[in-house]
Amino acid sequence: MSISWKESKTAIILIVIGILFLINNFGVINIGGFIWRLWPLVIVFWGITMLRKRGRRDEKDTKFQFFGDAVLSISSPYVKHSSAFGDIRIKVDSQEFAGGNASTVFGKISIDLSEVTGITGYGQLDLHAVFGDIMLRLPENIKYELRGNNLIGDVHIPGGVKLEGMNYRSPDAEEGETVLIINVSQVFGDVEIIN
Repeated sequence: MSISWKESKTAIILIVIGILFLINNFGVINIGGFIWRLWPLVIVFWGITMLRKRGRRDEKDTKFQFFGDAVLSISSPYVKHSSAFGDIRIKVDSQEFAGGNASTVFGKISIDLSEVTGITGYGQLDLHAVFGDIMLRLPENIKYELRGNNLIGDVHIPGGVKLEGMNYRSPDAEEGETVLIINVSQVFGDVEIIN
C-alpha cells in the first residue's frame, strides 16, 4: 500500500503543526492561548501513523524500510538496504560476495554471509547504525579487515575477543590476499563479528 506525495506532505505538515503546538504549550514560543496542554499529541500521532503506512512496502522494494523490520534472503552478491525504526536481517545465499551497504537508525543490522565461499569485485561492506547493534556472521574461510568508528559501544570478533579500537585484520590474512573490507560507523551500539 502506498500513499501519494500529497498525503505525505499532509502528514509532515500535521507533525510540524503538532510540534509547534507542543512548544507553545511548554512556553518556548507563544502562538496563542490554548485550554488543553497535550491535545497536539493527537496531531503528531496522526501524522506519524500516516508516515508509518507509507513505510509498508512490498517485498520487491528492498532498498528502504520505514518502521518495521526487514527480513531478506537474497541471492545477489550485493547487499543494499536502509531502515529507520526497524531491524535489518539479511541472509546472503550467494556463494560469491561483492559487498554493499546497510544503514539503520534505531534498529539492528544482522547480515549472515555464512554461505559465502569467496569475495569478488568491490569486496567492501559499509555498515552504518545509530542507536543499534551490528552483527555480521562470516564463514571461517573468509578473511576480513575491520575499519571505522564506534562511539559508545563494544566491538567483538570471533572467539569472544573484545577490541579496544575498530581497526582489525584477520591474523591469518596474508598481504596481497583478497579480504572483505568492513567499514563501520556506529553511534550507541555494539559491533559483533561471529563465525
